[in-house]
Amino acid sequence: MGTADRGRKKGAGGALVLLLAAALAFGSACGKKADPRAPEVAIPETIRDLKAEVQPKGIALSWGRPRRYVDGKALRGDLAAFLVFRKDISKACPDCPAPFKQRAKVEVEDQQKFIQKERFAFVDRELSPQTTYRYRVFSQLTDGSLSNPSNEVEVTWGP
Repeated sequence: MGTADRGRKKGAGGALVLLLAAALAFGSACGKKADPRAPEVAIPETIRDLKAEVQPKGIALSWGRPRRYVDGKALRGDLAAFLVFRKDISKACPDCPAPFKQRAKVEVEDQQKFIQKERFAFVDRELSPQTTYRYRVFSQLTDGSLSNPSNEVEVTWGP
């Protein structure tokens, strides 16, 4: 092989390396969609309108859909569910600490729809007579992050 042939091969190899480097540079670049946000502000605003009502078949909870993140920006289509937590209040010791336990998960299924539900609801039917329950709700995003807990409501069930 002559000197001219070796020079052509080196030039072709160099061009290939440059082509790969350019592809990696452009392929790995990310398009900036928005300024970065701290995780603590990328959660839904706190639900402040949780309500409870005793009905013949159980305790009905209802709350409004959060529309903004805590930093005030409009909530995108990443609202996935609401987690309902309940605490049983002891008759013998109403001030004793008791843990909240997850009672239900209410899925949000209208993220991509033009008209979205304004209010959500859950009816708790697993109740004991003469028992007081305290409830709170969290919003959950598709990435699993949770809002701060809602206002708490307390209801006594039963005759």
